[in-house]
Amino acid sequence: MKNYKTITTGKHADFYKEKFYSIQTNIQFLLKKQNIRNILITSSNMGEGKSLTSANTALAFSDRGYKVLLIDADLHRPSLKKYFGRRGMTGLMDYFDGMPLVDAVDHLEDTRVDLLMTGVLPPNPTEWLDSDEMTQLLKEAQAMYDLVIIDAPPLLPITDSRLLSAKCDAVLFVALNKKTKKGEVIQAKKYLEMAEANVIGTILNGVETTNKNREGYYYK
Repeated sequence: MKNYKTITTGKHADFYKEKFYSIQTNIQFLLKKQNIRNILITSSNMGEGKSLTSANTALAFSDRGYKVLLIDADLHRPSLKKYFGRRGMTGLMDYFDGMPLVDAVDHLEDTRVDLLMTGVLPPNPTEWLDSDEMTQLLKEAQAMYDLVIIDAPPLLPITDSRLLSAKCDAVLFVALNKKTKKGEVIQAKKYLEMAEANVIGTILNGVETTNKNREGYYYK
């Protein structure tokens, strides 16, 4: 996965930003219409771009004036700490252990985004994500932030996101071009339907672009 520096200052930074601004604009129309305060972002399997999408969607909303809480809820293979190059050890598990939310988050400089990393990974992640403490976190965060974005585990290998999606206002699904199989998307959709999740859209990641079509809708 590309890192924060690559996306924001690399050769095609303006291109990446514009694509995520397009995603942000599409989501923004739904926020007031459906009274959405938190969005879970997931995929069928790992390596399909859900963390990249979570991070940059949060930053796009921040650029539009939203105060955002970005939660790394992948308690198996967290990615956001590495993506942003953070060194802190506190996070979600510390909140579950009683730490105030304001102390558990890590503010991203020059943004309106607070990052809640995982903290020390627990032996029973599914139990925590389906807990009353997680429900309380979403309720508390709603009072403190304009929007909460949750980078969740993939749907097919484990049950975490299926359980967590039932607690969230909306779900955004990420698929990877030429990797995510049709059957995997169908199965992921079934799991979300079983959880009665509110799927508001799908992002196709990994579409190849050239200099000629770099202004197209998809992002690389």
